[in-house]
Amino acid sequence: MNIPGRTCPMDYGIDIQTFSDTAADIKTDALYVVGGLYGNLQALEKILSMAYEEKVKPIIVFNGDIHWFDKNINDFKKIEKIVLRHLPLLGNVEAELVRNNDINAGCGCAYPSCVDDDTVRRSNLIHSDLKKILSLCPSLIQTIKRRKKAVVASVKNKRVAITHGDETSLAGWKCSAESLKDGERQREICLRLLKSNIDIFACTHTCSPAAFAKNGKCVINNGSSGMPNFKKGLYGLLTSISENPHVEAVYRVIIDDLYIEALPILYDTAAFLSWFDNIWPIGSPASISYRNRIVNGTELSVKDAIIEGFYIV
Repeated sequence: MNIPGRTCPMDYGIDIQTFSDTAADIKTDALYVVGGLYGNLQALEKILSMAYEEKVKPIIVFNGDIHWFDKNINDFKKIEKIVLRHLPLLGNVEAELVRNNDINAGCGCAYPSCVDDDTVRRSNLIHSDLKKILSLCPSLIQTIKRRKKAVVASVKNKRVAITHGDETSLAGWKCSAESLKDGERQREICLRLLKSNIDIFACTHTCSPAAFAKNGKCVINNGSSGMPNFKKGLYGLLTSISENPHVEAVYRVIIDDLYIEALPILYDTAAFLSWFDNIWPIGSPASISYRNRIVNGTELSVKDAIIEGFYIV
């Protein structure tokens, strides 16, 4: 029996061997991976500004959970119009928004047992509200349905696998900081990347960042682009991969002259909060779950995100 918000749907599975097909690689000299935007238009505008200022213009991959707080259909459409100029992928939020038959998966987050039931219940309510507004736009549903679960980008001579969750599932939690601290898990992911000829694995989903690098292999989870990730600094994070270092990078690792970095998205917090409070008033599910994080950040330090190999800039 499926438990809404806890169960991971079977069709979320990813065959890691699909990462081995080099013919489908997207070739680029610079890459942004933006995950967990959560409907934050202010963050999206800042990301576009950052990309415009780059010496080498990056391909921007939006690797899922693009939507969450944007339950106003005009806001939803505005964000869709922008991300469609780039490369959007499915996240669990989008996968369940466009599912035809209700399989009782709720928000599709597949929350682990460490997440309390009230948080899961609120996430299901948020997703339900979002699904109601999207039901009014069948053409948008068809557009989102066509998105892939994963892609591979070739940045210079390094192959970067990109998805929302982990290497096996759209809603997998095995690239969380907690999982990546485990030695057996580190060996597992490094071996899988080696077998698939992948150098860098870029993901999101867990809503908290994690960075691990060892023996020329790297996993970087940006946490959230649309919300703060740390207790100091009200900014989102994106993953940048290029030959050019950024002076504002939060942390990085260098692999064969390629800079893999977490960049801060310094969006207008006041404008975002004003919009958020209008959509999700005090006492609403999203306000209870997320408002404190938006205003004050999390309990994590930057050090907490770094498992091995990366260093704070």
